[in-house]
Amino acid sequence: MSKKGSNFKKIAFIVVILLFTMFTGAVVGSVTWIIQEAPDISNYGRWKPSEATMLYSEDNKLLSRLYQENRDYVPISKIPESLQNAIVAIEDNRFYEHYGVDPWAIARALWVDITKGEIVQGGSTLTQQLAKNALLTHERTIYRKIQEAYLAIQFERTYTKKEILEFYLNEIYLGHSVYGVQTAAKFYFNKDVEDLTLAESALLAGLPKAPNYYSPYNNLEAAKRRRNIVLNQMAKYGYISEAKAETAKETAIKTDKGLKRHEDRAPYFVSYIRNKLIDMYGAQAVYNSGLKVYTSLNYDMQIKAEKTVNNAFETYIPTVEKEEGQGLKQPQIALITIDPQNGHIKAMIGGHGNDKYNRAIQAYRQPGSAFKPFVYTTAVEEGYSPGSVISDMPAAYKTGINTDEVWIPENYDGKYRGPTTLRMGLAKSINVMAVKLLKKVGIQDTIKTVKKMGVTSLVEQGKKNDNTLALALGGLTKGVTPLEMASAYGVLANQGIKVNPVAITKVVDSRGNIIFENDPEKEIVLSQDVAYLVTDMLRSVLSRGPLVWGTGWRANLGRPAAGKTGTTSNYTDAWFVGYTPEVVTSVWIGEDVPTKMEYKLRDKNGNIIKDKNDKLKTETISSAEAAKLWGEYMRKVVRNKPVKDFNRPNNIITKEICIESGLLPNEYCPEDSIREEIFIKGTEPTKVGTLHKPTIKVKVDNSTGLLATNYCPPEDIQTYTYQKETHIRVDENGVPIKLVDEKTGVPLRNEAGEYIYERMPDKKCTVHAPDSLQDRLKNGTNKIKKKFWNFFDMLEN
Repeated sequence: MSKKGSNFKKIAFIVVILLFTMFTGAVVGSVTWIIQEAPDISNYGRWKPSEATMLYSEDNKLLSRLYQENRDYVPISKIPESLQNAIVAIEDNRFYEHYGVDPWAIARALWVDITKGEIVQGGSTLTQQLAKNALLTHERTIYRKIQEAYLAIQFERTYTKKEILEFYLNEIYLGHSVYGVQTAAKFYFNKDVEDLTLAESALLAGLPKAPNYYSPYNNLEAAKRRRNIVLNQMAKYGYISEAKAETAKETAIKTDKGLKRHEDRAPYFVSYIRNKLIDMYGAQAVYNSGLKVYTSLNYDMQIKAEKTVNNAFETYIPTVEKEEGQGLKQPQIALITIDPQNGHIKAMIGGHGNDKYNRAIQAYRQPGSAFKPFVYTTAVEEGYSPGSVISDMPAAYKTGINTDEVWIPENYDGKYRGPTTLRMGLAKSINVMAVKLLKKVGIQDTIKTVKKMGVTSLVEQGKKNDNTLALALGGLTKGVTPLEMASAYGVLANQGIKVNPVAITKVVDSRGNIIFENDPEKEIVLSQDVAYLVTDMLRSVLSRGPLVWGTGWRANLGRPAAGKTGTTSNYTDAWFVGYTPEVVTSVWIGEDVPTKMEYKLRDKNGNIIKDKNDKLKTETISSAEAAKLWGEYMRKVVRNKPVKDFNRPNNIITKEICIESGLLPNEYCPEDSIREEIFIKGTEPTKVGTLHKPTIKVKVDNSTGLLATNYCPPEDIQTYTYQKETHIRVDENGVPIKLVDEKTGVPLRNEAGEYIYERMPDKKCTVHAPDSLQDRLKNGTNKIKKKFWNFFDMLEN
């Protein structure tokens, strides 16, 4: 060999060594860099994977799960051995032998990949899968594979096999947005993981390979085949006997989609709770930290509310799809029930369907006459009583300081009843009386009452505000929500004590620590006496006779209950807000865009109904439907519960009064006008009324307006009653009758501002006489006429 050739070989060898060293260094450097970029696992045991927040009703029924990954973490002690063994047998049978990476499994997978010409099989151990699922991406690259292997080894060095298995079984994805074996057990079998059978454990263990494909909901036969493969593997590696495996294979797959049901419970309430939680803790904590949230909702009441509302739409409240193609039907119904003693929201319906607009808490609407109790409450605080009397006759009010325009409130039924007690005025929802009462007690004092009872939406400043007499009829600038109304009425139900609404009662973190507990503040805003008197008047609203037939009679429960109807002037809103001693419920009906609720009647097949004259039949929704719905729902709520009455304070007394005067009856007071009424001790009347006086009955010729004689036609004669001394005409109750303006119905007054009353004629009819004398009287002198009439008077007497 020449020297030249020898030098060439040496140089080549050195070059190869250098290249190998450089390559090795590059590989080692790259691997080192990749490993350094890997996540730290030292705190993994103290950090749990993303876990669902669970919402519970007050009776511990699961309402919903809020999650980014739907997971409920459980310790290994809660996971049955059958499931632990099943997952090891099918996913990593050498789990208890390797140290995070299994060379034999890698070699086997590599051989398959080489022969197939592509990556078709992985050699990942359970520990590697844990590293990938918990800390890495799912991309198939050398970079990610190196990190996966490194992290798996680190897991094995840091944690025990049982800890790794616990992490894995809680981390793994098992289809249908379900993570972890506890959540999967609930989802597929509606049971806790610790209660799974061998066959059920095998089914879950077979899911990780292709969760959605092997889901029994998507592919029952594939799920069964995969389950049986798992059972065979368990028998192969000695976890169960062949006989036990065969028996489990014969077990039918019985699923029960428990979590799916829970997601449909009280959707508006769940949305309300979710928003509150996000305000309290932020979205990240709510969707990932596994909170247990205990709410005020009573699931039984919620179901009853939903069924009642659905029945209303099916039977007596028509629905029309206004937004074509969106499926949003009108009118809408909102309902909310509160326990007045602690403010707990027991039931909530935010609309017809499940859109994001929660009308129970977000819809500010005109309350109509449902607002009148606040005026009456103010009056009782100022010394009025249910027996106080106000004249139910039209009155005119200026609409502004620099204007001659007037507003004349009208009663919904067009009737006017004269002197009427506050009890009857509220029971009959008499508009004229409510406005007059507000005028007497003052707008500002009434606004103070409204605010202290919990209504926060009044507008007191600006060009458009609520400092007007329209306040008495619920004519508000902004409106109120069903929640506000329920809460405010709750003050009356709770004997004058205000408690703010409560939806979340307790929050527990994933470690079992109580991080929030609601202890509602209570504030006395009315005296027990005032609350009781207003409640007693509101009970008359639900009365069905004989003395009072209230506007809310459809809500009568056959047990103590109180409430108030409300319908706005153009039938855009219908309300009933009422309560028993235990709960208060607010019901609202209306369209999202305020529109008169007048609908075409249709038969069961959806065909429009017409009358005999081929005219469309229509139905208008009012507080009658709201009261009916309230009554149907509340009867279900109180059914089979003991009858409870409102607590009567010791300071309440009973007294007989005259309902026309509001005073003690005198000897001339009609028997039908004498009623027992309740008072706060010290406010009862002490004076005897003088409204009723001795009366006389007089016949009047209606054609002439004069006193009738024997010669007046019988068809023209009518008998009227007058006070004997004053000759003022009185009605059937002995109440003086005022003269009114023919156009407006407003009582007339004289220049001194005194009412003008209808009085008895002071002359006799001179038109009618015996037929034989008619012509002579017509042609005779006044002197002759006078003589004849004196003669007739003598005959009559």
